[in-house]
Amino acid sequence: MTLQSIDIPEDIKQLAHDDAATNLIALGHERIEAFMQDNDSVTENFVRCDFHLLDQALTWIEQNHLLTGRRFCELGSGFGVAAMLASLHGLESVGIEVESYLVDQASDLADELDLPTAFYCGSFVPRGVLDIEQLGSEVEHVETHEDDVYEEIGLAMDDFDLFFAFPWPGEEHFFEAVFEAGAAVNSLLLTFRGRDGMGLLRKV
Repeated sequence: MTLQSIDIPEDIKQLAHDDAATNLIALGHERIEAFMQDNDSVTENFVRCDFHLLDQALTWIEQNHLLTGRRFCELGSGFGVAAMLASLHGLESVGIEVESYLVDQASDLADELDLPTAFYCGSFVPRGVLDIEQLGSEVEHVETHEDDVYEEIGLAMDDFDLFFAFPWPGEEHFFEAVFEAGAAVNSLLLTFRGRDGMGLLRKV
């Protein structure tokens, strides 16, 4: 199996946000800012994302009929804004996050907004994947030794159609390796690459 790159055009930034997405993003930023201010030692694997650009990328993916199904998984979900945006797009959405405090925060925000987004505490790395634990030992911000969270979810990694992740610089290869090893053929991996914007891969 290989990964095929799909170019996302710059003009997605012209796509409009609906009111629900705008409100979610604003609330998400408020929660994140409060978290940053209240914690002297911020969780190391907590990262920021351009949620407006993510929402536009999800719109573009739908408009171009790139999805083969409606299940979405956020890998390392933090406050869960990406997973909740996916819910607003009508996807069956879950988030996986190793930090229990962030899982609680994401779940509370989803409840507040009455969004059917589920969050699970654990490692997004599926068990039994050859070489992944060795590869994971080279990655500072990813846990590979937790219990199998997919069993708790009730779905295997290859049951999802679209994944989203925001890797730390230099760790993109790990997320791509996990995706290539565990995801189904024709599924998509969307990543936020900081200044480089959004990247999109299909497993073929």
